Amino acid sequence: MPMLKKKTKNSKLKTSLFWLSIILLLVLSLVLIFNRQIAYFTVKHYQPQLTTKSVATAKKEKTKQKNFNWSKVHALTPQQILAARTSAKDTQYIGLVAVPEIGVNLPIAKGTTDRNLSLGAGTLYQNQKMGSGNYALASHFVQGKSYKDLLFSPIYYKGKVGQKIYLTDLSHVYTYCCTTVKTVQPTDVAVTYPVSGKKIVTLITCDYTAERGRVIMQGELIKTTTWQQTSKQIQQQLSAKQKTLSE
Repeated sequence: MPMLKKKTKNSKLKTSLFWLSIILLLVLSLVLIFNRQIAYFTVKHYQPQLTTKSVATAKKEKTKQKNFNWSKVHALTPQQILAARTSAKDTQYIGLVAVPEIGVNLPIAKGTTDRNLSLGAGTLYQNQKMGSGNYALASHFVQGKSYKDLLFSPIYYKGKVGQKIYLTDLSHVYTYCCTTVKTVQPTDVAVTYPVSGKKIVTLITCDYTAERGRVIMQGELIKTTTWQQTSKQIQQQLSAKQKTLSE
């Protein structure tokens, strides 16, 4: 009889381990199947907490030169997005960029790191200043019809001359009017250089081929206002996806 009990216990243990393995396998399968959807859901609903104080602090902090090395940016993957989301609290946000007509509304971070470009837009040069020179920003393009509204993807699908582009550091709002939307070669970095006598913004993303082209949306500065002077409508469009814009 004791031997029979031992066999019964072993049998139950094996059965439990079998079903536990099945459950773990099913969970892993579901994660792999819905990994893409989960990752892009986090991008769509990501809401960084920007305040005038946090932005001012981020602007003052020094950023390592290596964070502006464009060649180190990898193609966007769900794993990259999820990894960026887990470390989002360490990101130095210095403002917002919005193109309301096409649904672009993203936080701006210092540098072109994988994390920055997976959560919003990143600056291409270390000493950029809003409202002067050529303020160049990059963000990812997301393939798939279901993700046309993520990151800088709308520029590829709906960017047009005449649309307004807004930058803000929560102190001032810089209004630009789009003058150019075009596709260039990845090597055409001159689009990010200053243009004599002009104050422009340049938004950059990939085209649908991901590697063979870059979509450029450029605009010229037409107005600078303080946040308080900016219309309530524009304030709402800029802060639509943010948790707070006050201390």
